[in-house]
Amino acid sequence: MDSTTEQTGYIKTSLSDLQGAWENLREAVVNNFGFPNSDKLLFHIDEAMSWETAETSRE
Repeated sequence: MDSTTEQTGYIKTSLSDLQGAWENLREAVVNNFGFPNSDKLLFHIDEAMSWETAETSRE
């Protein structure tokens, strides 16, 4: 292994964990939908999840 090369396996694991956290947050909002601005929160969660998906798929 070259000294300037870093392993990236942990990055993919971290991104997977982060995506899972977004899914858990989204599920909690959907299950408790109806509180003030819940529609806006759900919109932003979906936007964040789609951005992460796009970033992950580039690798």
